Amino acid sequence: MYCRRALGLPMTELVAVILAGGDGCRIGGGKPNIRLDGRRLIDHAIDHVAEWRIPARLSVREPGQVYPARLPEVVDDPRIEGPLGGLLGALAWAVAFGARRVITVPCDMPYLPCDLKTRLDAMAVQFDQPAVATSLQRRHPVCSVWPVRCLGPLQSYANSGRRSLNGALERCAAVSVDWSVQDGRDPFYNINTSGDLARVSRSINTSLSGSEGVAS
Repeated sequence: MYCRRALGLPMTELVAVILAGGDGCRIGGGKPNIRLDGRRLIDHAIDHVAEWRIPARLSVREPGQVYPARLPEVVDDPRIEGPLGGLLGALAWAVAFGARRVITVPCDMPYLPCDLKTRLDAMAVQFDQPAVATSLQRRHPVCSVWPVRCLGPLQSYANSGRRSLNGALERCAAVSVDWSVQDGRDPFYNINTSGDLARVSRSINTSLSGSEGVAS
């Protein structure tokens, strides 16, 4: 695939990739297809990214891992296990697409803030470094904006045997963007177990009940 720069076309500033290549063994497997509030987790993520109106892809470990995918797939770097393989695949696609930066989000964070893309990308542009979301004094490396020039350093990082996304952020001198907790809800709460799923379901049902009470 020829990049836009090689073809003399304008560069795309930002593209998005949803990381969905994990097996989700702690929740019984097939995490992207698990249902929350009547929809799959992956559908919640796709609908959030669709509001950004930028080119987007779905990162998977194997083609057809998520069906129906609703987005074109990008296959993780097969040599690298874990989310780092998804990030490398996302960056490689972004380079081929002719983008300057790629924002990654996971398929298992249903509360992602509405201003995620805007704030992360503004910081990445300002400092010309990766920008990572934080909350409650914790980094969330799967929610980050990466300049595509990070692909080379991260390939070297992976070839050295490293797999940590936090280590990848340190390697590329990432800057942090913090979000506060609203109404006791961490916007980056992620679903790893059936207990996590039950807690989120109860939270959604409580919010809906409260809204109906106000409306009446």
